[in-house]
Amino acid sequence: MNTFCENDVVTLREGVEAKIIDGDVVFMPEGTEGTIVMVYGRAEQPSAYEVEFFISKQNDFALATVDAGLLCKD
Repeated sequence: MNTFCENDVVTLREGVEAKIIDGDVVFMPEGTEGTIVMVYGRAEQPSAYEVEFFISKQNDFALATVDAGLLCKD
């Protein structure tokens, strides 16, 4: 499993739900790029990451807690 640091740009291996700051839930499909904003667990073996996604058609950002195994780096 890859480990990532805050500010790394990552890609989803499968789709996840994310929450926009106003509370709306959006679906981020497989292949969507996002930025790590928080690491959960031990730095050498994180359990999950908080990932921020930019939604261009809404000109807004969404956050999702993503299991470590669902992310990769190009």
